Amino acid sequence: MAEQKSIKKRKVALWAIFIIVVLGVAAQLLFTNKVKSALAKDVPAHIHLEYGSLGTNVLLGSITLDSISFDHKEQLFNVQAKQVKVSGLGYWALLTKGNISISDLSLDEPVMVLQNKKRDSIKTPSNSSKKKDSTRIKIENFSINKGQLEVLANQTDSMQLSIQDLNFSVSEIRFDPETAQNKIPFTYNSYELSTQKLYYDMGPYEFLQLDALQFRPEESHITNFVLRSKYSRDELSKKLLKERDHFDLAIHTITLNQFQFGYTTEEPQLHIQEITLQEPYFQVYRDKLLPDDTSHKKLYNQALRDLPLNLQVDTIAIQNGTLTYEERLEYDVDPHSLRFTELSAHINNLHSKNEGKVHVNTEAQLMGDGHFTLDWSFDPQSKANNFLASGTLSDFETESINPFLKTNLRAEVTGTVNQMYFTISGNEVKASGDMKMNYDHFEFVVLKKDRLGVNKLLTAVVNIFARKNSDTDPEGYRYGYFEVERNTDKSFFNYLWINLKAGLLHTVTGSGKKKNN
Repeated sequence: MAEQKSIKKRKVALWAIFIIVVLGVAAQLLFTNKVKSALAKDVPAHIHLEYGSLGTNVLLGSITLDSISFDHKEQLFNVQAKQVKVSGLGYWALLTKGNISISDLSLDEPVMVLQNKKRDSIKTPSNSSKKKDSTRIKIENFSINKGQLEVLANQTDSMQLSIQDLNFSVSEIRFDPETAQNKIPFTYNSYELSTQKLYYDMGPYEFLQLDALQFRPEESHITNFVLRSKYSRDELSKKLLKERDHFDLAIHTITLNQFQFGYTTEEPQLHIQEITLQEPYFQVYRDKLLPDDTSHKKLYNQALRDLPLNLQVDTIAIQNGTLTYEERLEYDVDPHSLRFTELSAHINNLHSKNEGKVHVNTEAQLMGDGHFTLDWSFDPQSKANNFLASGTLSDFETESINPFLKTNLRAEVTGTVNQMYFTISGNEVKASGDMKMNYDHFEFVVLKKDRLGVNKLLTAVVNIFARKNSDTDPEGYRYGYFEVERNTDKSFFNYLWINLKAGLLHTVTGSGKKKNN
């Protein structure tokens, strides 16, 4: 009797297993057929989809497509990937409400190509004709592994953007009718991005590239950043109708801390707590033989104020930088550079729409010799574009700047600037300030037109008015005062230079006496 019951139980168990297997096989076949049918019939007409093989697992809710090709005809967007995998598909939400819930969605080794131009033959329905979609989509984890992205300017032009070895992940993606109304039509939690060899074409004359990017909102690193002119100096000059700077900027490492981006109503908002630039090397060359660019140059107040986003960078730190500037004034005279080395700077409260002044504090070695400092502040919300700048120069042997002065001003100078202080206060059109200097054996030498000899007459005339030593007050300082008008088709740094030039001239040729308050 007991043996018969045992046999009966085994039969029931075997039948149960058999039924489960049959149901599982049936469910697997049904699931596979449903996926194939959906891929064949439910893909929108403007999307062309091909794949090599399909794998499914009904128990795990997974779908795997190998050797996939995805072509979005309207946006000219094409993706070819080794594999696309969906895991953890939520059946209940899909069957009862038509919502999509996925645990993981991954693309392996995709090559993504976007042509930044729409085909004229395909028209996009207007917003008024679109039906409101009530579908809700939830993806717990989305990732791109070892991808490649290329963006083409249009159907015929060359590469605009190229990114190699792209790895990207984002968690807790949510899309629903509510989020669809926002500028960013979905929400997300955390994300990470890493790339190698990024190249971006900035337009006809410059390009940007970097060797590596490790990006997380908390802390990000960019390695070997380059912003450079596409052409040599001579080649660029041949292509230009008016003057334009030739750039060569290289930064060893850029670090960004606490990066936040989003939208406030209709306005994009970017907040970065700290940016650090390590060992930037910036060469600027200008061919002054070309016609002047007479367009209005914005001061930094207005340039920030006019940005189409709410920008806030709490701190920017520059460490061990180098800045060189050259001008070509004559065909047969090779220019020499004005150099600032060992440059460090701190920029605080850089913003476009917020309150408070931007503060810039810099120090460097001028021509590898004198110690130079510049403190500068301005309020982006000042419609008059007011600014205040002050600085110092100490222990400067003036002969070190003679190669630059010789090619740019046909002049040389001798002597030592022991200490110089200056203050400049200005706005969009006018500035004034004061200067005091302690110097020894200061003398100008005016060169002949060919720069091969001294123009003795002009040198004598200039030095009649110049005082060789700063012996006006008991501490050995001479004082100068100046007022200048800005040339609005020149940059802020030209504005700063003409203030310093006027102050230097009045200090060494004027009475040298301190004004009584």
